[in-house]
Parts: sequence; C-alpha cells; structure tokens
Amino acid sequence: MIGRMKERAKLVRPLLVPLMFYIGFLAFSFSWLEENQGSSWRITVALLPMLPGIFIALGIGKAIQQLDEMERIILQKGMAISFAATLLLLITMGLLKTAGIEQLGSTFIVLFMIIVWLLAKLWGHWRYQ
Repeated sequence: MIGRMKERAKLVRPLLVPLMFYIGFLAFSFSWLEENQGSSWRITVALLPMLPGIFIALGIGKAIQQLDEMERIILQKGMAISFAATLLLLITMGLLKTAGIEQLGSTFIVLFMIIVWLLAKLWGHWRYQ
C-alpha cells in the first residue's frame, strides 16, 4: 500500500508547480477582471490561467504513459463513462433551455465531468480487484 502511494506521488509531483501557478493565475484573473471591467486586457487576463493549464495537460499525458496497462484501461474506461455522462448532461441542458430553464455554468459542467471520472475510476479499481 505504501509503495503504491509512493508511485502515485511520483506521478503527481510534476503537476504540483503548474497547479499552483494555475490557482494563482486564476485568483489574480478573477480579482483583476472584477476591478478592471472596461480594460482592453480583459481577454488576455481571462485566458492567463490557460498557460499553466497547458503544462498540467502535458503532465497528465506524461503520467498516463508511466502507468501500467491495467491502470490505463481503468483510466480510459473512466474517461469514456465521464464523456458519455457529460454528453447526456449537455444534451439534457440543451433541451431544457428550449423550455426556458436556466443553464449551469461551464465550471459546474467541468466539475461534473471530473467527479464522474473519479467515481468511474474508483468503480473500475473495485471491479478489477
């Protein structure tokens, strides 16, 4: 169990610095945009958190390459379930929009996708034990 945790820590460690930058840029972006609503820099500042986001995505890809075959299969099945559930959510939201029901923000949709991915991954680990 401890050996597995050390392996996971080795995979996650390269993601920590970009994640800290992402959180910092996100906080800066929100506060700056609130104070400077008429600025011509709004789009640039709003997209600023995407810079470390690119490195997070690259780090995740690198971490996935280091997983064994079974872990990759579990991860891919979790992604497929998450994709399908999110697609169903978006279709449902689109249909409900025609009825005049207010839409969820994109932040909640991403959060939904991540939670479903995590639950599907945990289910996959339980299933293949």
